[in-house]
Amino acid sequence: MDAARSSARGVSTELAGALLPSLPRSARSARTKKPALATQLDLAVSTPDADVARLRAQVRESTRNVPGVYLMRGAHGEVLYVGKSTQVRTRLLSYFRLPWPEHRHARLLRETARIEWEPLPSEFAALLREVRLIRAHLPRYNVRSARPLDKWWVITIAKGPAPRLRIQKASAAARSRDGAQMVGPFASRRPLQDALRVLNDALGLRDCSDRVRMHMHDVAELFEDTHPAMQRTPGCHRHETKRCLGPCVGATSAYEYRTQLSRARAVLEGRDDAPQQQLVREMAAASAALSYERAGWLRDRLTSLQELEAQLARVREALTRPSFVYAVPGRDTDDRLYLVRHGRVMAEARCRDPHAVNALQEMEQRAVQPPTGAMVEQLDELLLVESWFRGRNGETALTADTVVGALEKLAVHLRERLPLSLGELP
Repeated sequence: MDAARSSARGVSTELAGALLPSLPRSARSARTKKPALATQLDLAVSTPDADVARLRAQVRESTRNVPGVYLMRGAHGEVLYVGKSTQVRTRLLSYFRLPWPEHRHARLLRETARIEWEPLPSEFAALLREVRLIRAHLPRYNVRSARPLDKWWVITIAKGPAPRLRIQKASAAARSRDGAQMVGPFASRRPLQDALRVLNDALGLRDCSDRVRMHMHDVAELFEDTHPAMQRTPGCHRHETKRCLGPCVGATSAYEYRTQLSRARAVLEGRDDAPQQQLVREMAAASAALSYERAGWLRDRLTSLQELEAQLARVREALTRPSFVYAVPGRDTDDRLYLVRHGRVMAEARCRDPHAVNALQEMEQRAVQPPTGAMVEQLDELLLVESWFRGRNGETALTADTVVGALEKLAVHLRERLPLSLGELP
């Protein structure tokens, strides 16, 4: 048996030796070596520069210079950045000329696996689409470019056992997912700080950090007040000076704190001026007692609340404006109608779609409850509408109270533009 095996092995060796000489020396050496790991796994190894070059070639080939929005997605499909432009192709190609790694958009390209773009009929349509995409995806690279929110401040009322009034950038508040109510917008932060300090002192609301743990009086705890060493001490002097209800030391119940928070909300909505009236009474008492220094201090605090109320009145006026219909001429005759109510775009319709126009008319006739006070839900759209019509008399001329009126104004506008377009032809 062993002899048969050895003879078979010898025959195999002879056959291999007879075949190998017929192959080139390089092929014989390749057969004797193990393949590289990349060859075994059949991996397509690439470099960041090659990926950027591939993206640039795709942009040059597939995009056009029309209004629209674009999304840059990462390797896992997440949206890294949302942008808009009236010339999408030019804007996207400009990113590939930015210095790397100095410019953040050049760094963004190194993280981008895919670029998507959506053509739109007008700049207004692109702006509206950009705002809604940013709100939906909260892209990481839109932190410093969430136009036009970065220019404004808001007061937010978050959730939790003892919510506090907080001042935030409008862009940060819009990106937050904690469901906080927003009051605003406001152009400056400093007046808000002074007014909220006075309001918190008057109503006993906390102004400490969110990291401070709250202990409500009506929430039972294990080993509560069993030893003096376990008793809590206030984190600041406001509770000791009777300007805070002390939720951090269990000095108030959740019901009492919520009651005062409701009063603060009523002040911000313009339904309660009790803090101002209290300051007026204290100022009169201080003047009668010849305590002029205290009377001046109380006067400054009253002025802060009055300035806040003046700003809130302007916000409430913007939110309660009557609705109107905005007609926008579009690219390739894609003209559209937008129903704007209380500073927000409620619905839109293509003018060439009769069913969509009829649906917009039906929605126009429905009654809509205006926002309460200065509370807003979609601040980004409010600021977009405000900034778009500010200083644009030509756009205001395309607005009307009804859908029919907007269509008539659009028809007049297109008839006036037609001779100009014909005159531009060679």
